[in-house]
Amino acid sequence: MADLSFAEEKKFEMLFGMFSGYVLDFSNRTFEDFFFRSIQINIYDEKFNAYSGSKANRLRAFWKSESNYLVGKLLKDMVEYAAAFDSVDQKLLDECRLAA
Repeated sequence: MADLSFAEEKKFEMLFGMFSGYVLDFSNRTFEDFFFRSIQINIYDEKFNAYSGSKANRLRAFWKSESNYLVGKLLKDMVEYAAAFDSVDQKLLDECRLAA
């Protein structure tokens, strides 16, 4: 289990736009591909099928079940991906970079 604080989780959720069940601009296919390229894990494995099975819930399940190393590597990569969006909140982005 990763050692993310409640506040850190909420910051990542805000940056990634997870409150709707989605994560950034990922489709199911691109979400799966991003995970595999970043950390060689299949996010659609049954162990990450929490609650509704949405991308956001799968990411939360990943945070709860995987090591600090894997979660940190993925979050670092996702934060850098989010940095490419024009609408990103720079202050939130910087805070998430520090936490990743």
